[in-house]
Amino acid sequence: MLLLTLTNLGLVAGAVAAAATSLKVVTIGTTPDGTTAPIRGWNSWGTQAGKYLSDADYNEGHVRGICDRLAGDLRGNYRLCGLDSGWSVGDHGDDHGRISYDDSRFDIPRFARYLHGKKLLIGIYIVPGAFLNDFNKTIEGTNTKISDICGATNGLARCRLKYDHPDTEKWIDSNARQFASWGVDYIKLDFITPGSNDNGVDLPPDESPEVQLWHRAIAKTGRRMTLAISWKLDRSKPYFDIWRANADSMRVDQDIQSYSRTPFTDWSRVLRTLGNYLEWINAAVAHEYYSDHHRAGSGGGGIGTHPNLDTMYVLNNGTLSGLSLDQRRSVFIHWIGSSAELNLGDDLEQPDPDGLALLNDHDALAAAGFTANYPMQPRNPGSGGNAWLAQNAWIAGPAPSGEFIVVLANYDDGDAGTQTKTVSASFADLGVSGKYTCFDVFGKKSVTTQSGLSVSLKGGQSVMYRCTRAKH
Repeated sequence: MLLLTLTNLGLVAGAVAAAATSLKVVTIGTTPDGTTAPIRGWNSWGTQAGKYLSDADYNEGHVRGICDRLAGDLRGNYRLCGLDSGWSVGDHGDDHGRISYDDSRFDIPRFARYLHGKKLLIGIYIVPGAFLNDFNKTIEGTNTKISDICGATNGLARCRLKYDHPDTEKWIDSNARQFASWGVDYIKLDFITPGSNDNGVDLPPDESPEVQLWHRAIAKTGRRMTLAISWKLDRSKPYFDIWRANADSMRVDQDIQSYSRTPFTDWSRVLRTLGNYLEWINAAVAHEYYSDHHRAGSGGGGIGTHPNLDTMYVLNNGTLSGLSLDQRRSVFIHWIGSSAELNLGDDLEQPDPDGLALLNDHDALAAAGFTANYPMQPRNPGSGGNAWLAQNAWIAGPAPSGEFIVVLANYDDGDAGTQTKTVSASFADLGVSGKYTCFDVFGKKSVTTQSGLSVSLKGGQSVMYRCTRAKH
């Protein structure tokens, strides 16, 4: 039952809707690397986590075939081919202690050229610190040894970097230059604190300087490389300010994967992730990362970074994904609505026709273009509050044109015997007024209303409306 599910997720305690407040329009704006939309693509960890993608198959030849599907079945709408853990040598760097690719698996410059030839992007995965086995090597362009910039071990075969040492920055710079020379487009920096709870290693309590150093290093290369940081990062204002100034996306939760071969995930993990997104966007509003777009030419600075909800499972059937078609549609709706990175975790070589139809839907991708700058925020039915509710409403925008997007959802688990619920949100609940024509993005029907929206939804179902001012 839903109540039990939400209790297990720690969300029931906050389920009493707060009093309605005036709508503060939240924008993302431009991220630190100068982009205005979250990246879309595929990340290997979605199938690596449970060994569905085996260590033996995690190599350039096999992954090339997987990522060819981005340019084929997915029509170039999802461009990132993201290599997660295992692409690099795991216990030492090159002659200067720089992170190096495992040439028994990948030739990163060659693979980057191949992907770029298909108008795709390449992403790589790194963790903090320099290798313990590289202590006697010198940092490129210096006489400084790796040991000089290192403190204790961080539990990842690497050291805790001394952020106050001037040559720590030079070591990170040398890695960024090398990545740029290879043609890297995206860097996922994992195990960042404060955050990364229950990590099982020995991370220092505050690695925010590492994020700042990587941001500066990337800027110095002159190559645009997206920096994504992970996971479940501290949302208090001092740290949120650092993340938004230095990273292009930040993970709001822990891994969504089940860590079994199949299914890849389940609905309870999706709900946990969405609950954490709700807390993330509420924190952004509380920190006043919104803008008064009604001021001429304003647009405001916005949040400045995109939320990362981890990989989404939309393409594969229920046996592989662990989600029904309704639930997969809900995942896609919420990932779009939240302005999150749209990175698939599926097996791209086993597409489900319904999944392909969802991912290539023209209206859905157009909606994603809107939410790229306007992430949705909760507006509880009946109150306009911002709590987690079993049946909830969200709004993205409105833009200066008056356009906005509404998501209505029934977060019940969809088990046999669960009842269909009517989910209604008045325009007063949503914080808007006027007469609008609202287009059901996936249902392909429009309704004109000046009161609000209402829909009957089974457990696990969601609906997305794109609303524009009605023509009188």
